[in-house]
Amino acid sequence: MEKCPETFEMAQMYSYRTSKAALNMLTCCQAEDLKIHNILVTAIHPDWVRTEMGGEQAPLTTQESIAGMLNVMSTLSNKHTGMLLDWEGNTIPW
Repeated sequence: MEKCPETFEMAQMYSYRTSKAALNMLTCCQAEDLKIHNILVTAIHPDWVRTEMGGEQAPLTTQESIAGMLNVMSTLSNKHTGMLLDWEGNTIPW
């Protein structure tokens, strides 16, 4: 949500953006609910990927995105619970 002003013009997809906001809240709520069971809940953004939705101009292949996300998953710890990370492990502001 913090980046909406800088990204809105290039992607004015209300329903897509709204569904992502709901998923972000779900991540936060599940992280709070499940931390007493030591269950880690983290959302990972795959970035702009060359798919039917992403289009040919997207910079990442599916293989690059998946490899990056798998690498991030292998480094997660409890300090990451409730966070949104990109495919390289960088924190994305809610």
